[in-house]
Amino acid sequence: MKRLPPLAVIALVVAAGCAERPNEKSTTTAPPRSRLTVGTLPANASTVCVAAVKERDQLLAGGNDGATPQQERVKALDAVVDDTCY
Repeated sequence: MKRLPPLAVIALVVAAGCAERPNEKSTTTAPPRSRLTVGTLPANASTVCVAAVKERDQLLAGGNDGATPQQERVKALDAVVDDTCY
């Protein structure tokens, strides 16, 4: 039986380690959070949180005609809600 040179062993270990990277999307185990609405806000929510949720609910209830500014505003309000309500 031939003996492998140390450099070949190192190369095989590195190649095997790189090939087994887990998919980054599959590493999350928690289900996505449900969207806060005016009806599900806690009683002690801040006024900024309440205002952002109300405006976002109004935009979503108004019907989406595919307008990009409206979608961008909803995304911005989602970020505000994430920062202030959770």
